[in-house]
Amino acid sequence: MLLLIGIIFGLVAGICIGTLITRKSRRFWQWRLGRKLQLIAARNEMKGYRHKRKRPMLTRWQQCLLGWLHHAAPTLTRYTNFRPETLVGWHRRLSKFNWWMKIVAGKRRAAGRPRIDASIEKIIIDIDADNPGYGSMRISFMVTEQLGIKISQTTVRNILNRNLSRPTKPRNSVRGQHWNTFLSNHCGTMASMDFKVTFDWRGKLLHILNVMDHQRRELVVCRATYNPSSEWVAQQIRDAYPFDEAPKQMLMDHDSIFLPLVHNLLPSMGIKVFRTSVGCPWQNGVVERFNRTLTVELLNHIIPISAQHTNRLLKQYMKFYNTARPHRANAGQSPNQQVQGISANEATFMPSTLRAQAIPWLGGLHHSYRRAA
Repeated sequence: MLLLIGIIFGLVAGICIGTLITRKSRRFWQWRLGRKLQLIAARNEMKGYRHKRKRPMLTRWQQCLLGWLHHAAPTLTRYTNFRPETLVGWHRRLSKFNWWMKIVAGKRRAAGRPRIDASIEKIIIDIDADNPGYGSMRISFMVTEQLGIKISQTTVRNILNRNLSRPTKPRNSVRGQHWNTFLSNHCGTMASMDFKVTFDWRGKLLHILNVMDHQRRELVVCRATYNPSSEWVAQQIRDAYPFDEAPKQMLMDHDSIFLPLVHNLLPSMGIKVFRTSVGCPWQNGVVERFNRTLTVELLNHIIPISAQHTNRLLKQYMKFYNTARPHRANAGQSPNQQVQGISANEATFMPSTLRAQAIPWLGGLHHSYRRAA
């Protein structure tokens, strides 16, 4: 019995499928579907004409329906009283709406890079708030080297822009090597020295001697005095290089105070002297750039009372500069920072539990950071 029922059901299903796949049957069903769609279009058009206005008043979905019908099968709308341009315009509005919905859906999915974690973003904002003069590159170095979180300068800049607020022409080529080529080839065995002048609270000149090592940009000497002399400078050099730690070369300008050192002290210590050209401070760019850094980060924020007061602040700043301040020439590390400890590429942390502890320097004028427990 069941076999007979199955056979009958199979025959009926085969007849129906065979009827549907014949050309005549397909034409009949297409014609019937077309007639229904044409009636739907005419019905919606008549609804628009029922409004007592000069022009038919169709709703938004009716316009989309007629526009889609004109795009899918133009013959179905050939009997309407609307111009083809009107139907095309309605279809374009439908297409714009569909693409707008896709764009909105893509934004909701937050395509692209994942957003930076809220705890890291808060740390960057706090660093910028504690240190208003720090740039995005310096902050990225601090977060990468001191907290072990690898982050780019662009990301830091975008975070600061969300939460707040020329290139130089190359020098004309000359014969021989440039000074930057010479300095880069000798940075491991060279130091440079220069004076920086400031004023105390009485307006008297206060001279600051700066000696920098070129290899790691380490600040070797940073001392202030009212009466600079060749003997005083010589004593500072002896204190800075007591044993066989003196560099091979020393770069300086044509200050008359340095003249006795050039002829006596430095050659006796085995230091070869190089002097810049007259009126060419860029030839001693390392220490000249530090003079500007010292001015921006310390001298612009204090009023020197005496040489002792200035030397005490310079000693603190020298420790901060050599141990905590990130330097671009050292790939974001401080001059005395060892290439060990936390690696930004291998650092593992839980963003939701990450905390940073600020270490103030110079009474909170500058800060360095480390991970808090």
